[in-house]
Amino acid sequence: MAALSAVLFWLAWPTHPLTPLLFVFFVPVLAIEDHYAESDTKRAGLKSFLWIYLAFLLGNLLTTWWVAYATLGGAIAMLIFNSLFMALVVQCYRFTKKRLGEKQGLIALVFYWLGFEYLHLNWELSWPWLTLGNGFAMHPAWVQWYEYTGALGGSLWILLINIFVYRMYKRRRDGSAIPRQTMLACALLVLAPLGLSFTMYLGYQEKGEPVNTVVIQPNIDPYTEKFVGTEKFIPFKEQIRRFIKLSEEKMTDSTLFVLWPETAIDKGINESQPLAYSEIQQILAFKRRHPNMSLLTGVTSHIIYGKKPKSTTSRFQKKVGYYDVFNTGLFIGPDEKPIFYHKSKLVPGAESVPFPKVLGWILKSIDLGGTLGGYGKQDERTVFEGAQFGIAPSICYESIYGDFTGRFVDNGAQMICIITNDAWWRNTDGHRQHFQYARLRAVETRRPVARSANTGISGFIDQRGDVLQRSEFWTQTSMAGTVMASSEKTYYVKHGDILGRIAAGFALLMLLFAFVRKKTL
Repeated sequence: MAALSAVLFWLAWPTHPLTPLLFVFFVPVLAIEDHYAESDTKRAGLKSFLWIYLAFLLGNLLTTWWVAYATLGGAIAMLIFNSLFMALVVQCYRFTKKRLGEKQGLIALVFYWLGFEYLHLNWELSWPWLTLGNGFAMHPAWVQWYEYTGALGGSLWILLINIFVYRMYKRRRDGSAIPRQTMLACALLVLAPLGLSFTMYLGYQEKGEPVNTVVIQPNIDPYTEKFVGTEKFIPFKEQIRRFIKLSEEKMTDSTLFVLWPETAIDKGINESQPLAYSEIQQILAFKRRHPNMSLLTGVTSHIIYGKKPKSTTSRFQKKVGYYDVFNTGLFIGPDEKPIFYHKSKLVPGAESVPFPKVLGWILKSIDLGGTLGGYGKQDERTVFEGAQFGIAPSICYESIYGDFTGRFVDNGAQMICIITNDAWWRNTDGHRQHFQYARLRAVETRRPVARSANTGISGFIDQRGDVLQRSEFWTQTSMAGTVMASSEKTYYVKHGDILGRIAAGFALLMLLFAFVRKKTL
């Protein structure tokens, strides 16, 4: 049963074509729990937990094994802990079921799982790659109502159908007839959201003004060419010449935005003196040839604080004092003034040290594939203003966070610009999943997406989540596209993951009630 659940989940997850299996993959997990709940064997609870943990471990392994290409230590930690968190959610269901009954337990399971996903989007060990609602990324026409619920609405849909199917499976297993109303309710639960979504999809008209944009995919190998010290390092000025050449191949006088990928310039720019760098001057010369154009590019930057640290991520060198390093989006707009945005959703372990007071000394002794001490980040979601429109600079990992992306839009962004470097994962499902998830961000915010990857998949996505153009992996190319920049705000943009907040609240109440009920029995 554990292997069956894992294989069903793997076959259902992007970029495999069997998405409807999401509606049944949880049934074997519930069947395992039920088997041991009715068993008289010793340590039935422990055995149930271990088999369920194995199911989630295999599911995580099959869908996200490719993380090991970028960081083996990080991949192992991710697999162990993410699977553990999922198994603990089911243990909470088991506890509640034992004290309140199966129906109440299944209701609680929905709250527990959604509450877990909400927590996983917002705490320091955040890894929401496998948020269940992301499973519909290849089919945005199925979930147009994400503009109200976000991806957690998809998670709710999946959980409810799995519970209905499990209840029918259990009745059939026990030799009981399945009530017709149960089958009708399950069918309605599948078809009604689909029907609503298809109606919204077919009736949706893109809003806003056209924006001509160019994205590039320079295809520089991060393992051998991209960074100082690699075997075939390409000097930064030569890399920039490639970026400019690719850009100008597609640019016209009407081009308003040009996107270069994450860490396009790994120079270590001092943000207090950006004009002192010849690479920045090289970019400004390119900008002056195209005065109507605004540029977003990824850089590595730093801020020097001096004698006193100003953040928990500050590091120290005798010559400069305390300073922070950032994975940065650099914007050069109409006034040619460099503006910086610091990536703020950081990969735990590889880019940030979660719970630094507790785990810092441990993680710093383990190579998780990142920068020692972690990158700095910022609190505000900065919107870059071009000549006519504002853009959201979404850097790599940030683009899998719906509510986080919505904060850019709430601050005035009219289009989403994703810059990334997906070459770390090589030619695996990693870069393909990452691209597909961007389609959900388009639906949630009703904003178009322009995406520039060093390599991976670059392209354009419209407000319905449809792919307008896309590149192929490991190709050097550039693309010009016209997308519709909109100013209207969706319910989800205004209210964020309200579904997750409600679920988390009810989860705590039901868990507390289960404890109290135990004491009163």
